[in-house]
This record gives sequence, C-alpha cells and structure tokens, in this order.
Amino acid sequence: MQLKIQSCLTEPPSEISCFRDVTLFARTYIFDDVLVECPRGTRKLYWDWLKSRGAHDFISDLIREGEEPACYAIKANAPANIIVDRINYDNLQYIIGRLSSFRRFS
Repeated sequence: MQLKIQSCLTEPPSEISCFRDVTLFARTYIFDDVLVECPRGTRKLYWDWLKSRGAHDFISDLIREGEEPACYAIKANAPANIIVDRINYDNLQYIIGRLSSFRRFS
C-alpha cells in the first residue's frame, strides 16, 4: 500500500516535525511506501527542502502530480482520504487517527 502526501503540506504553515511524525508513523506501521506528490519541475526543490530539514527519512519517492492514482492520499483539497490545509500539532492526532483506520490486518 502507498500513501501520497501533497507537497504543499511540507511547507509552512505546516510544521516540519509533524510532517516527519506523520511519515514515520505511516511508513513504520501502515504503508509500504510514502510518496510526496509534487507539481511538475519541483521535485528537486522539495527534495532539497525535506533533506535540509531532516524530514526525508521515511519518504520513498517524490512523484509528479497524478503519477500514482490508486493511493491513499493526504491533500489540501479533494479528492483525498484525508483533507487538511496543513500538518501541525493541532491536527496531528486527527491525521494519525485517520491513518490508523487504514491499518493492514495480518
């Protein structure tokens, strides 16, 4: 299973530490891959942004918008499984709770 996160959710007003917590939880407990979905021509910019802030550890790949259609998604707009305008301490528990509902059963 894959989780796709819209790249704008890595930028302020999102908190980079909360973004990293979401990717850590998602990759460790639920999803095989965590992907960051970037607009065309911005992958290197987002990779450098995430790497310089230590938030790249649990990211499997950066993809162009629309590359992986059959994924669970966290986005700032529909369609998505989780719709938030930012990832911060105020909504971190909500996002983790929603991700927990996707947990694989073994």
